[in-house]
Amino acid sequence: MKTKRTALHILTVLLCLTTLCSLPMRGQQRDTQKEYNVDSTLYVYYLRCKAEMSSPIIMQMSDTLFQMAVQKNDQRMQAVALCNKLDFYYFQGTQGDSISHYVDVVKDFARKTHQPKYYYFVWSKRLINFHIKQYQYNIALYEANKMMKEAEQEKYMDGIAGAYNVLSTIYQCKRLFNLAVDNKKKEIEIILKYGLDTYNLTTSYSVLANLYCELGETERAYESLQKSASCLYSSTQEFYNYVRFAQYYLVIEDFSKAWEYLEKAKHLSDTKKEVRKNLQEYYEVLKRYYTQTKQYEKALKTLNYSLSTFGKNRKDNMDATLNRASIYYYMGDMVNAARYFMEYYQLNDSAQIHNEDITLGEFSAMLGVEGLKLEKSELQQQMQQRDLVNKQRIIIFLIALLTLGLIIFYREHLLNGRLRISQKQLSEKNNELLLSQEALKYAKEQAEDGSRMKSEFIQNMSHEIRTPLNSIVGFSQILSSYFSDNDDTKEYAHIIEQNSTNLLQLVNDVLDLSYLDGERDIPTQTIADITGVCQTCIDQIRFKLKPDVQLTFIPERENFTMQTNPDRISQILMNLLQNAAKFTQEGSITLTYHIREEEKKILFSVADTGIGIPADKQEAVFERFTKLDTFVPGTGLGLSISRMIAEKMGGTLVVDSTYTTGCRFVLTLPLKE
Repeated sequence: MKTKRTALHILTVLLCLTTLCSLPMRGQQRDTQKEYNVDSTLYVYYLRCKAEMSSPIIMQMSDTLFQMAVQKNDQRMQAVALCNKLDFYYFQGTQGDSISHYVDVVKDFARKTHQPKYYYFVWSKRLINFHIKQYQYNIALYEANKMMKEAEQEKYMDGIAGAYNVLSTIYQCKRLFNLAVDNKKKEIEIILKYGLDTYNLTTSYSVLANLYCELGETERAYESLQKSASCLYSSTQEFYNYVRFAQYYLVIEDFSKAWEYLEKAKHLSDTKKEVRKNLQEYYEVLKRYYTQTKQYEKALKTLNYSLSTFGKNRKDNMDATLNRASIYYYMGDMVNAARYFMEYYQLNDSAQIHNEDITLGEFSAMLGVEGLKLEKSELQQQMQQRDLVNKQRIIIFLIALLTLGLIIFYREHLLNGRLRISQKQLSEKNNELLLSQEALKYAKEQAEDGSRMKSEFIQNMSHEIRTPLNSIVGFSQILSSYFSDNDDTKEYAHIIEQNSTNLLQLVNDVLDLSYLDGERDIPTQTIADITGVCQTCIDQIRFKLKPDVQLTFIPERENFTMQTNPDRISQILMNLLQNAAKFTQEGSITLTYHIREEEKKILFSVADTGIGIPADKQEAVFERFTKLDTFVPGTGLGLSISRMIAEKMGGTLVVDSTYTTGCRFVLTLPLKE
């Protein structure tokens, strides 16, 4: 459900950013020449400029258009020529300094020539929108409030409506949806009240519908979509209306209706040439349809096509990465899902660190305390509800405390008499306790001596038993090599070697188990490179894999150190990897680790595509000398020892019961401060 909400958020942000990318002349689908009474020569050259908007040649062509407009004394076309230069850098989205420069140029010209339309257009649709696309929401909010104050002072209603529009977009990106709805409704109210240009009113209603969907108010969302459909002016707007109806029906999971509107949108794009350049949002909704209807391969294909065709910036790449991770998650491909989720969060963290350049203190100084009240109001409403609940809890607690105090006072009065009687008895018991303490001290000393002797015995046995066994293994290897031409002798030597190795492993496990039984905890004072420990285990296990098995290691960080016992971690991971290698004939084995800073934990995961463990046996495998398959070599002690080590290090070792494509063990250890 969380992933669905994330996808919906991406779509709504994309929709709002789309509304900010229209050309300076509002109503671009209408006949611009007739509306503005543009000279035919200027208009023809203007159309040539539009066709070259993505090419550097537009800079020279815009200068030519500007001079032509000067000769015709057409100040509006002069402003358009300057906007063309700005748009070249804006739609590239990478040269912030150039965008800021040409925004100032257009604003100065528009001021001098008394053309507020262009002044407020470049301020909102270009400068503020650029900051939004760069995730610089605080800067965008500051500029939007500045624009609002200036438009209110001049009583320029188009500018006020534009300010409400970008404020709604900013709050939507900051996920303050109630504030986004309030500002979008104010924008629509001003447009209707003052009879402003209603050409883009359908888009405003569509955005409002998406915001209502985010808040779970689907009835209001549908009402807004109906209003959007009632004020269409062009084929492009009709196309977007179909797409957004499809999006709405996906939210309420009416898939047949969603597909019906997607088909309508596709038919319109096939028959109307002007619609074909606006297909990005269509493919985004189509991808979501395929995902929700479990057509995952089609969803991935649609996503790849959309990214290759329309992806122009880092945000497009980030959104595509998150979508790809979600699709793989629903497919059950957790390896790829984890990989793309990790890539997305790395990209997102990088974007946030790089782009949020203004601190909260600096923003407060720019905007002023009063300017922060709008954004804080929604958060304060959320906190007021919490405060009310907390106050109720405090009152109940005080009443309970008072009642308890009265009960205690009454009981104290009754118990004082009994206390005096008990004091005498207590004195007698104290004498007995002193005698018991002496006996306990003696018993403790005896136990410590016994534990010490046990540890010394285990150490001696470890040396005395392992030395001859290692010799047997070594000499059996020599025999196998020496009698390589004699098949029978070689086979006998191999049997001796194999059984000696198994016996040595059994002795090691029994001695280790006995040692662990006598230890309270395991020392964890070493600073270890976790990625290096995992990589060493991976390198050691590779030669034991079946030919058709792929071994993968996915670290969360390239370098991560922690205070722990690296030898014991390596022992656990090697046991888990060896088990996975034994029971995986084909497919993959994956080792990962994840750091949970807030929980002060690190999670290791060893997953395979082998035969798995039945649900009723997932706890029994940790019992001593338990083997699910008696024909597979092993002592039946590895998992028992591994769990004991994990617990003595303050952690846990379990089988993930939700994993169904094989077996996955999860080791959890604490992060020491």
